[in-house]
Amino acid sequence: MSKQLWNYLRSTVQVVNSDGEIIKGLVTDFVDEMDNDEQDEITILIDGSSLDGPTEVSLYESEISSIKEL
Repeated sequence: MSKQLWNYLRSTVQVVNSDGEIIKGLVTDFVDEMDNDEQDEITILIDGSSLDGPTEVSLYESEISSIKEL
């Protein structure tokens, strides 16, 4: 089932990944499945990022359990 990730580009979202981790942030990039090994991918600028942790995360559609716009 397609999550239509392109609809979230430049939106603030909350994502639950396949490990159950909750990620909140701004979707800064979208890569279409035709350009990316048959899977859509988004990049999220993480809210409240610390200097010690990652500031961005890229997720393939298969790694996303749920996504919603905030």
